[in-house]
Amino acid sequence: MSTFNRNTLVKVLEILDSSHAQEALAAAKLASAMVREAGLKWDDVIDAEVLPRVAAPAPAVETSVPAKMPGGGPFGYRRERELSPHEQFFMVLLSPRTPVDVKRKLRAWEGRVLDGEITPQESADLQFMYQSFVVG
Repeated sequence: MSTFNRNTLVKVLEILDSSHAQEALAAAKLASAMVREAGLKWDDVIDAEVLPRVAAPAPAVETSVPAKMPGGGPFGYRRERELSPHEQFFMVLLSPRTPVDVKRKLRAWEGRVLDGEITPQESADLQFMYQSFVVG
C-alpha cells in the first residue's frame, strides 16, 4: 500500500470546481488514482459524519499514513508506476515547493497538457520540474 495524504486529495478535489472542463476531468482522474493506489475506496475517504450510513457505522478508518513509507511515492503514488504528463502537471502545480513563476509558466501549457499535445521538449521539462519540485 502506498502513502495517502488526505490534505493533498482535498487540494486536488478543489480543482473540480474549475471552469475549465478538462482541468476538472484531470483532477477527478488524479483523485480517483490517488484513492485507488492507496488501496482505499471512496467510502473509506469520505467522513461518516458528512454522509451517515444507513446501517450501523463501521469503525473509523485512519487514512493518514506517514508521508515517507518505504516505496511510497509523492502524493500517494507508487514509485514503480510512471505518471502521465497531466498527473505530473497537477502535482507540480500543487507542490508547495514549486516557485510561483514556474506555476505561471505551467498555466500556459495547461490546455496542451490536458489534450496530450505537448512537445517532447515540454514533456522533458515537465518531467524535470516534477523531479525537482515534487520528488525532490
